[in-house]
Amino acid sequence: MADYEEMTASKKLAAFIEKNKKAFIACLIVLVCCLIGYIVFASVAESGKEKGLQALDEITFEMTDKSSDIEEAEIATRLSTAFEKASAYTNKGGIVGARANMLCAEITYQQKKFAESADFWKATAEKGKKTYLAPLAYFNVAACLEETGNTDAALENYKLAADNNDFVMRTHAKFNYGRLLESKGDYAAAAEAYNELNDNYTDDAWADLAKSRLIALKKDGKI
Repeated sequence: MADYEEMTASKKLAAFIEKNKKAFIACLIVLVCCLIGYIVFASVAESGKEKGLQALDEITFEMTDKSSDIEEAEIATRLSTAFEKASAYTNKGGIVGARANMLCAEITYQQKKFAESADFWKATAEKGKKTYLAPLAYFNVAACLEETGNTDAALENYKLAADNNDFVMRTHAKFNYGRLLESKGDYAAAAEAYNELNDNYTDDAWADLAKSRLIALKKDGKI
């Protein structure tokens, strides 16, 4: 009985496929085209990423090659040229866009265009938010904003960098966070940041500095 039912079902399926053969063939063609399209897209995307990164490497090399042996005027020219070339990649997505914005951020910082540099670092953080570049970008956003006198925004970005457990400059960011709180006269919050740094990190230069600031604040009667 089971064999009969299976045979009947097979015949029905065969009849259905034969009846709708054109539709099945069309669907198969669409699926194949989609698969080919995806493979091509992935290949092109990977190739585009490699080309973009290679171009940025070349721009960086041209900017820095034998830079210790050239005059300041030539350095300024190189920075401007590199910025113009790298700007063509800042709207790209992923790591290419992140690297391009990072390069433009470094160039504008060297040119003392701190607000502009901060914007490029913010774009770096956004495009590379799942990479090691994000906390580094937050740290540098804060440094740029410090230069512009925007202490509150600098504090926010130092904290973002300090809160990232994988950031290699985490203790530096935490110390800077405390230092800016101290500069604002918020001694209790500064002491809290310094104590956290001092308690959680040993044999660290920034923790040692935090300890020295705690001693100074107590000596001055501020905490």
